[in-house]
Amino acid sequence: MHINNSQANYIDHRQNRTPNISNNLGVPTPNKSERDTVSISDAGLNATASWQNIANNYDVTNISQNEMANMVSSLLDEQLVSSTDGLYLMAPRSMNVDPEMKFDLLATTEKALSFAKENGGPVDGIRSQERVVDILKNLQELFSKT
Repeated sequence: MHINNSQANYIDHRQNRTPNISNNLGVPTPNKSERDTVSISDAGLNATASWQNIANNYDVTNISQNEMANMVSSLLDEQLVSSTDGLYLMAPRSMNVDPEMKFDLLATTEKALSFAKENGGPVDGIRSQERVVDILKNLQELFSKT
């Protein structure tokens, strides 16, 4: 299962930051009897399957504007991305684009992020672009597994 940065930050924020250590006369020793368990809900499992299904249909390194629109619609319909991330994904990469011409969406988005960082883009915009790059990398990794 793949977890994007925003999910990982949420999980990290929610976890108890107290180390699993007991004190024995001032010398910390690990508690060997305690175990961490993780349960994945049916919704989580369904989300994983939805990510894979969408990734199977779209190569984000060779995608047209029309395919990109369909991909974003699928991501939004499955509630896998926020509407803000969907807007960032849908933004045309140039003004006069042939909607059927294929391009490397991942590389183009990474280049736009790099440009924004180098030129002092707004922090919120950079964060949104970072999330979008993470989404695209996740989709590309899942696509590569097919």
